[in-house]
Amino acid sequence: MTAIVGVLNSQGIAIAADSAVTVSGNNGRKVYNRSNKIFTLSKYHPVGIAIYSNADFLGIPLETLIKLYRKKIKDVPFKTVNDYKLDFLEFIKSQVVHVSRDFKRDAFYSFCNEVYNTIKGNIIKKLDTRNEELNQLSSADAGNLIDAEILFEIDAYLTYVNGFEKANYTNISFEDYAAYYENELTEIANFIQTEVNKGYNLAALKPNHILKLREVLYGLINVEFIFERYCGLVFVGFGDDEIYPSSHLVLLGTLIADAPRVRIFDVINIEPGKLNSNILPYVQGDVTTAVLTGVDPNYKQEVKDSIKTAFDTIANEIEETVDNQALTQQISTVISATADQLIKKLDEYQYNTITGPLLEILAHMGKEDMSELAESLVNITSLKRKFTSSDSSDESVGGPVDVAIITKGDGFIWMKRKQYFNINDNRGFIDKYYKS
Repeated sequence: MTAIVGVLNSQGIAIAADSAVTVSGNNGRKVYNRSNKIFTLSKYHPVGIAIYSNADFLGIPLETLIKLYRKKIKDVPFKTVNDYKLDFLEFIKSQVVHVSRDFKRDAFYSFCNEVYNTIKGNIIKKLDTRNEELNQLSSADAGNLIDAEILFEIDAYLTYVNGFEKANYTNISFEDYAAYYENELTEIANFIQTEVNKGYNLAALKPNHILKLREVLYGLINVEFIFERYCGLVFVGFGDDEIYPSSHLVLLGTLIADAPRVRIFDVINIEPGKLNSNILPYVQGDVTTAVLTGVDPNYKQEVKDSIKTAFDTIANEIEETVDNQALTQQISTVISATADQLIKKLDEYQYNTITGPLLEILAHMGKEDMSELAESLVNITSLKRKFTSSDSSDESVGGPVDVAIITKGDGFIWMKRKQYFNINDNRGFIDKYYKS
């Protein structure tokens, strides 16, 4: 995991990231503390990028892609950070040609894995509950019952998938999707049938089952939530026409027929008079949020839930005691509104006495102080992970903290940066940096 924090005001943005990277294998997990997570997106212009979660996109290191992109755009400026972001995502798509068909196939299975395993498990559980009944039926009747239960479970999961918020990640038609993944979809259906057959040899996925199963898997591709293995990308800085900094968060998911699922979040723009400053914890933000709000976010949520539960309990007890439905309904409405008002008052107090004053100070903070604040928030997150985890492999934030600050006038400036080589022994690297 990772801790990345951005501190913004009208001068610029300071961004800090730890160096921990977790590697998982057959023998467990290992944490290394030498990963680079902040990069210049352009060698010549005030824009940077930070990465988290997975450090590679379908086997291609993001660091390699970023440096190839810098080489591609050279000194060409873009009007806005959003333009850099969109152009970089198009560049990512153009590099899909380097991903092998086998890797793409494995990525598709990984994307669908939880769904088809859950459907398989649900079918077996449902048949297990009717096993005694099945044993008393003729083969034909048992087969019909099994067919109906298989269809029911697949239909239930289709309803579940269709209940999620949808995005327009890809506009591939169902027919084209089924044709592109014909082999994979057939293998998934065969896997489900084989597993179910281990306990119920009369089970067979009929054409209508297979069609419904494909509809379920097709429904996944535009589910808004990026639930699969993904790369987090944070674009920060200034475009050529921008005088105030902005922050852009993107989640880069798996490929669907050579087009990646890309979730683009709302832009955070500094606009004096509207938003003068901000602190953005891009990942593992509990400590940063606690500093910004004065309370641990999990504790805050627990307080809200406890207030609602307590007031609902009072309303229920009154309803059971008072034999007047109209009166108890009025009382319940008042009690519920009182709970909401109490939570609102607590939020207002928090903002007016803690968050607001902090952001007001931050709006006038100098560049050096902004970078120190960003670095400190990452260090505190690392400290918390170190002393609140019983397993050292769970200390997922650590190592040297890289810190950069980006301003309109000075561009991308490293305040702290680790190097895997001695810069004085590699003068050739400096000489060719702006030539490549």
